Amino acid sequence: MQEYVVVDLETTGFDPYKGCEIIEIGITEIKDDKIVRNYSRLIKPDSIIPPVITELTGISNEMVENEEGIEYVLPRFRKFLGDRVMIAHNAKFDLKFLNYYLKKYNLQPIDNYLCTLEMLKKCKSYKGKNKKLQTACEYYNITNENAHRADSDTKATAELFLTIKDEVFSSLI
Repeated sequence: MQEYVVVDLETTGFDPYKGCEIIEIGITEIKDDKIVRNYSRLIKPDSIIPPVITELTGISNEMVENEEGIEYVLPRFRKFLGDRVMIAHNAKFDLKFLNYYLKKYNLQPIDNYLCTLEMLKKCKSYKGKNKKLQTACEYYNITNENAHRADSDTKATAELFLTIKDEVFSSLI
């Protein structure tokens, strides 16, 4: 049985090394080429969420004020992921944050992953203008109901992965 966990983060900025924090983790599980679970969890940051991030994501300081901090959520997330392959769109961004915080809390870093952005580069069938998730979704007729929210982005990324994986993997053989 092939299992994947699609992950997306919403953050307070672009760089954890400059104090930016994770404010939402979304996951979509794929088992045997079927989406079986879609879930997200808001996370209370130590600092305030900048207005530009609230405008982009819809996540406000009020929404996260009673949520757990990353130090509580991340160990459960890491245990849930286990040894399964993580998938993300623009995985370098998500891994920068995840591995920064995993290291901070002495948890195992993630190094077993696939990136749908990189996979799009190998798709001869993809004629999108760019490799952004929303552009790829529009090209492949995938609905992303609430872009820039982790649960919606992971579901769209999972559908994108299932759409392009055979073409990408067959080109590697």
